[in-house]
Amino acid sequence: MTLELWQLGGVLLLNVVLGALLVVGVFAFMERRVTLGAAGGILVGAALIYAQATLGETWLNVTVAEMKLLVLAAAVGAVVGVVGVVLAVEPELDPKERAARKRRKAAGR
Repeated sequence: MTLELWQLGGVLLLNVVLGALLVVGVFAFMERRVTLGAAGGILVGAALIYAQATLGETWLNVTVAEMKLLVLAAAVGAVVGVVGVVLAVEPELDPKERAARKRRKAAGR
């Protein structure tokens, strides 16, 4: 099987989305409890990597060189997604700040 450019692009784009969603989920859990977000992020991230590797092995029949390109595209995509969300969103880890934000939001209604 010859690896096509659209497949590399799809892997990159899929991992941008998955990386972004993972960080948003981790931030949401970290706002409740930091350890829950950290542990959840590690578990979900590891599960995503395992699922992609398993599905890729099942669906694709690629050479080692093509596999390296797929892994690089996946890694770059995930990094872009993670960094993009980290730069755009800041979790509120301080419970006092969270409570003050809720009060401001309720007063504005």
